[in-house]
Amino acid sequence: MIEHCIKKPSTLDRLRGGPAGPFLDGFVATLLDDGYAAETAARFLSAADHVGRWSAQRGWAMPDLDEERLDHFVRHLPRCRCRRGAPRARKRVKFKVHRLLRYLRQIGVVTNCAPEVTHEPLVAEYVGWMRDRRGLAASSIGHSVRVVEALLGAVANDPARLDAAGVRQFVLEYIRRHAPASAGCVTTIVRCFLRWLVLQGRSPTDLTEAVPRVPTWQLARLPRYLPDDDIERLIAACKRPSAAVRRDGAMLLLLARLGLRAADVVGLRHDDVDWKRGRLCVAGKTRREVRLPLPQDVGDAILAYLQSERPSACTDRIFLTTSTPVRAISASGLRDIVRRAFERSGVQTPSHGAHILRHSLATRLLREGATLDTIGAVLRHRDVNTTAIYAKVDVNALRQVAQPWPGVEVSPC
Repeated sequence: MIEHCIKKPSTLDRLRGGPAGPFLDGFVATLLDDGYAAETAARFLSAADHVGRWSAQRGWAMPDLDEERLDHFVRHLPRCRCRRGAPRARKRVKFKVHRLLRYLRQIGVVTNCAPEVTHEPLVAEYVGWMRDRRGLAASSIGHSVRVVEALLGAVANDPARLDAAGVRQFVLEYIRRHAPASAGCVTTIVRCFLRWLVLQGRSPTDLTEAVPRVPTWQLARLPRYLPDDDIERLIAACKRPSAAVRRDGAMLLLLARLGLRAADVVGLRHDDVDWKRGRLCVAGKTRREVRLPLPQDVGDAILAYLQSERPSACTDRIFLTTSTPVRAISASGLRDIVRRAFERSGVQTPSHGAHILRHSLATRLLREGATLDTIGAVLRHRDVNTTAIYAKVDVNALRQVAQPWPGVEVSPC
């Protein structure tokens, strides 16, 4: 099998004669099945041979490999003297040897288990409550865990040692070390955890009042949005020749026409599209399933992608990466697509994020006469105050209800 990737006889002999040799045929077969080109698979083989010989020099066989020893191997690369021409790019080699370790575990050669992310029992219990009782997304749970673990670390994982002064000092220090924009989120996480401790009987005192309040001004900011012409220019920018022209265009249409969040788009699965009824099922971050009408141009774009561009993969997610290994595209990947579309289109805006298309849809609906309740239903807002901010961009309506400044005569327009 490795003959598909390596043609030079001396290189073939070296690879087959090394400690990793017996496993390379199966390893390269999995790489080719994942869509890797033969030339790329050859670089994986070189890294596998390198780590095998390095391990043998230290008295380790291939079944002895684990994450700790691979990290040791990667750290030695800048000063490596194993073999002239052996790959030494740390980031790339690290990915390749960890891919080898995953394969060796799959075929039972390496029997040690991959290290799992473990939490203190109290944190693990809280994670289960957030997931099962509150229905939070994995990203939200991960953010909460980081803050909670830092809070408990300050008291040696003993919640009984928490007091008002300590909680206040922790929050202020945590906010000082992190982005100021995260202050409101951090205080919310700490308050929620402290309330949970009381509900579970882990803390005799409710310390939520000790959490300092972050000053916020409701509806203080105007939502950023794009004019309709700029949105069409942005969508047209995805029609230029590229490896994923149909995929990018379909994803931008979902953002612009339906106001979906980035996570909503990348999370779409085949069963979420009801082609007969022209509907789209979206769960969103609240995990409440909502069925939205599927506009004709959006449906056509998704269908064109599925029929002519989407690669085959063992996943039912609709939108996939174009580079190997083929996998579901991430929310950060979609944000990169939107950013590149802005750069190609030449549309100037303070924000190049995907969320500006959601704001733009709400603003257009408002100016076309839609009520705030209707806009909230389209955007799937649970709180009417979340939608109320868009009332500030309807200048004509605001002009009608505006009161003149005392003592100033206003001439009719």
